[in-house]
Amino acid sequence: MHSPEWHRLTEDEITHIIRVFNNQFIFEHTEDALNRASIIIKLCNDREVKVATAAFYNECIRTNVYMNKRDAAYKIKEDMDAGVYGVDVRSDIYTYTSIFSDTNAKTSEDLARLVEFYDEMLSRGIEPTELAKKPLIKLARNVGEHRLLKALLESPETEKLTTLHAATAARMLSNRAQAFIAEYDVDSAKSQLEQLLMYHIPKDTRAVPFSPGYSVGSADIKIPLDFTRTREAFFIYTRSLYESIMRIYIIRRRANDAHELLDDMRRTIYLPPTRMAYNWFIRFHAKRKNIQKLHEMHDMMLQDGVMPDEYAYTKFITSCMYHPNPSRLQKLVDTATRRAYFGAKDEEHEPTVGLDEPEGVHSSGLPDVPRHITELANIHNIVYHPQACTRFYKSMFLEHEADIDDLRSEKCQPNAHIINSVMCAYTMLEKPVLVLREFQRFVRYQHRLSPHQRPPDLMKSIIPVAHIFKMALDAARVINNQWMARKILAQMDVWGVRLPNPISKEA
Repeated sequence: MHSPEWHRLTEDEITHIIRVFNNQFIFEHTEDALNRASIIIKLCNDREVKVATAAFYNECIRTNVYMNKRDAAYKIKEDMDAGVYGVDVRSDIYTYTSIFSDTNAKTSEDLARLVEFYDEMLSRGIEPTELAKKPLIKLARNVGEHRLLKALLESPETEKLTTLHAATAARMLSNRAQAFIAEYDVDSAKSQLEQLLMYHIPKDTRAVPFSPGYSVGSADIKIPLDFTRTREAFFIYTRSLYESIMRIYIIRRRANDAHELLDDMRRTIYLPPTRMAYNWFIRFHAKRKNIQKLHEMHDMMLQDGVMPDEYAYTKFITSCMYHPNPSRLQKLVDTATRRAYFGAKDEEHEPTVGLDEPEGVHSSGLPDVPRHITELANIHNIVYHPQACTRFYKSMFLEHEADIDDLRSEKCQPNAHIINSVMCAYTMLEKPVLVLREFQRFVRYQHRLSPHQRPPDLMKSIIPVAHIFKMALDAARVINNQWMARKILAQMDVWGVRLPNPISKEA
């Protein structure tokens, strides 16, 4: 910064520049922004620039706090209180807010130090604002200081949130709601969400350059692009609050309430739910083998442009074919019976199942969980869904733009659990050729992972791998392919795979 340019800057302009760099660090987490702010502060100190506004020193405190230079930040505040910078430069609510915004504070000791400043602020008659309490609430929630957290939430609100910008209100209300969730107070958190939805959503209006293709009215729109970021920030905080409440509902098995919030969220904000939020629902319904709901979640993700990851597709596919335990089987049978005779919907809470019944027989009269695929004729329509499994599998390849028949393609590489379920589905559908295709895909993928040694996936998924080889052997013998059977047995010897049940190795 050259000297002539430096002397043209006013106090407010210098303060604004430092504030811009501080805000840039908060939103983008770039260390370069803090370095630039510290350079400006150093130039001011070297040139002994006298600034008579508290705003400048508050921004200096923010910069030092963000850079983990707490002693320097506290020294500036002490000099402000001592009148070093002038009688008009005193600590105010923004000074304490700058101290509280310590991004490096993570422990109980850090919280105790900040609480001392909070008590000092109250003793001076300075009323706390929501913006000042926000980092304290967040830190108290993270370290588990629930009594302090409750006190901060119940403290009187002196700042009217209705006068704030929507994005600022979203940030504050979202933080308060997250604190209520930490206290397991879902109703209070939901009330914060309802209050947030009453705010006027910032307009997403951009500056449109003039072009013959545009109307005159659109060419006259000159709104700063900062408003688009404000709109995005509003929706990001709102989405975070929605998903936090949905997660608590899912944990408490209140699936209907969670789905209502999900539908309301998709109608209210333009940002789609995150993949993590969708995975919560997928895990919940996959555990209960609710294939219809899984299809709905899959369609929602595709409509919202959220591509399912490996975890989601693993749940989609394996939920169709996994072997339930006796209690889960009983619940599935009970649910199917209610639907068939009474047309009842799935209850929000699962029915209680007696666990004192003798093994092998249930009150429904159905047998215990079958151990072999050949024993599934009587209950496979309730428990196993091979067609749905293969549909999910094909959808996974379509999403990755991969050809399902191309075994050499590296665009889509299913894990052992997916391959095991898909091979089981093709076995039930009596398609041994497709069973062998998936087996070859699995072997090729494992060879790519570890060309010269035993693949690590074999150690992590011993049981699924054993079933994969068993089904491949059965499929080779069904089509009387002795060469493939010998090849499978040879690969078993190389990898040291043991079949789940002793069978003859004669081709």
